[in-house]
Amino acid sequence: MEFHDASVRVRYAETDQMGVVYHANYLIWFEVGRVELMRALGFEYKLMESEDDCFIVVAEASCRYLSPARYDELLRVRIVSCAILTNSCAILTISFSLLARPRT
Repeated sequence: MEFHDASVRVRYAETDQMGVVYHANYLIWFEVGRVELMRALGFEYKLMESEDDCFIVVAEASCRYLSPARYDELLRVRIVSCAILTNSCAILTISFSLLARPRT
């Protein structure tokens, strides 16, 4: 898989008084992308946890902010790389891009 996209629209509650998104909300949108990637690969988080006793733990996260997202923008969460490495446990590395979709 080269990439997977998910869409999110910036809600009023995710912004400050000037309509700019609060920085921590980007990580929530990355989770939306991760869940949609798993769904596209045929996995469901709920079933993985309840039936397979398998949990995905976020061990590290970082974000570089290049431009603010604003209220009511439609954003594309793009997963640009996905690698599964095996050792004594599986490690899933995911990289994201968050892009504003042009208004039509």
